[in-house]
Amino acid sequence: MLDAIRESSPVVLITRVLIAAIVVFSTYNPSGKSIFHWVRGSLVDGGAPDAWVVLAAIVAVLVNVVLLIAAWKALGKIGVFIVLILFAAVVYLAFQEGWANASSSKSLTWLALILYSVFLGIGLSGAILWRRATGQVVTDEADDLEH
Repeated sequence: MLDAIRESSPVVLITRVLIAAIVVFSTYNPSGKSIFHWVRGSLVDGGAPDAWVVLAAIVAVLVNVVLLIAAWKALGKIGVFIVLILFAAVVYLAFQEGWANASSSKSLTWLALILYSVFLGIGLSGAILWRRATGQVVTDEADDLEH
């Protein structure tokens, strides 16, 4: 029982959102310091890109895809729809309060990356949130396992 409480604490959700944010913002951000910019700079210099650049880019893409698949599977279509509705309200609030500027592409990019990070973090915590809200445990179907 204590393990279930410990695993579902808000710290777990925040940690997962932060992990997702590290992945997202290291892959790309408008500041110009990201793996995307590292790859672009390597290609502009001419010649073959450095092997470290190629490895970093591949790992970044793979980790993003894995996180996105995990979030999609955990939330399902209805969960993703609910999160998108919530994000639409957050975007509206951000524009209303002046936290984001609709005419600034940099502002919109930061907002989109933050929301994408939160989406991935919520997705990674989907089963925990569901169990906490409903008391039901989520299990995956294992079609590839033989009985």
